[in-house]
Amino acid sequence: MNNLPGSPWKRSGIIARAGVKTGGNYIRHHVGNALPIKSLHQDKETLNRKNALSLIKELSQLRGAALKMAQGLSMDTGVLPEEFSEVMNAAQYRVPAMNRSLVRTQFKSAVGSEPEEFFKRFEYEAFAAATIGQVHRAEDKQGRALAVKIQYPNVQKSIESDLSLLKTIAASFLRKFDLNEHLDEMKLRLIEETDYLREGENLVHFSKTFHSPWIVFPKYFKEYSNSKVLSMSLLEGTHLDELLKENPDQSRRDSFGQVLWDFFHLHIEQNVHTFHADIHPGNFLFLPDGRVGVIDFGCVKTFPEDFLDGCIRLVQNYLSGNHSGFTDELVKMEFLKNSDAEEATEKMIKELLTEFAELLSDVYRKPVFDFSDISFREKLNAMFKKGMEIREIRGSRHFVFFNRIVFGLLSILMKLGSRIETGKGQQAVMGWKIKAAA
Repeated sequence: MNNLPGSPWKRSGIIARAGVKTGGNYIRHHVGNALPIKSLHQDKETLNRKNALSLIKELSQLRGAALKMAQGLSMDTGVLPEEFSEVMNAAQYRVPAMNRSLVRTQFKSAVGSEPEEFFKRFEYEAFAAATIGQVHRAEDKQGRALAVKIQYPNVQKSIESDLSLLKTIAASFLRKFDLNEHLDEMKLRLIEETDYLREGENLVHFSKTFHSPWIVFPKYFKEYSNSKVLSMSLLEGTHLDELLKENPDQSRRDSFGQVLWDFFHLHIEQNVHTFHADIHPGNFLFLPDGRVGVIDFGCVKTFPEDFLDGCIRLVQNYLSGNHSGFTDELVKMEFLKNSDAEEATEKMIKELLTEFAELLSDVYRKPVFDFSDISFREKLNAMFKKGMEIREIRGSRHFVFFNRIVFGLLSILMKLGSRIETGKGQQAVMGWKIKAAA
């Protein structure tokens, strides 16, 4: 990678080119399979993988918001073919990195000196590269092993143009709906991710707030950091796709899944309103001793108290069998216009949200829930497809990241195929009102 396209015209051109390539691949597939020449025939799985690789190659040039959207597509929703999800998953931490000269330029521009002057040792070849920056191994003059994240050029500049393009694309798909609030929410979080000093503060906050023997956070080195360079202690572990290639036994799958389940519910148990809001495999490391490392704190969301109370009351009402209270809460949270839900779209939305509440409640009701259960995956995927058919966005802008947290967690647990003890999670959810009032 030599540079990051900053011009809106260049960025939209790359996205358009990706669409043309993908469309061309599908045309060649259908034409080739229609001809009586066996060598031209191609199965759908091969086509999907080819298109996914083509798409991610183009989006990898853009980084920033465009690649963030690709990360979202890697969640196991069933909307995209499985081959797309597998390829998009790699975009979470493994995309073409900046070359040596650009790394040196970016570092010197941010710090005022070259890496060799700043550290005892610095590896120019990045060991992880994702949406906002890439990460290098280094060693400070005290001999401490560091992970040094260096931001790509022009990332902040590109965010607004990418979101404007997203708004145009979404407007052609969705019914009449004002996307501005939701896009502003995305823009705010993405801009925050480009401030590495803020990310360092987030890391300190999480380290002080969450105490678990099974969750490990890197140490933040403020003296080696600024808004474009972030230095942390180096954690050694494997990402989810690497872990799964090792074919871990069920006990390891269960143990790692339990740690993630408990980490999410620890937010609720401790009545914390600030959540890690970027729950995807690229942000977690699975350590040999059974611990899970949380390694990225750029996207952190503090939810308003009334919003978070409303979300948890939805689950509480449904779990306790208070279905009228559940419907009333849907109205309060702007999912439904009124509790009658007589219009066709209103009925579809109510049915969809009730199905999801039933599915989620089934998880909490069972002392041990098996996320490898194919029927759970099929039901969840069917709901996503129904949601796409509604072609409307309802609810507060805060759901942009609340949904990312919930569905990101479910996606990881399904990939792991974990069997989870749900008791503590249910207690945390059902006890929320008491703790919030204390």
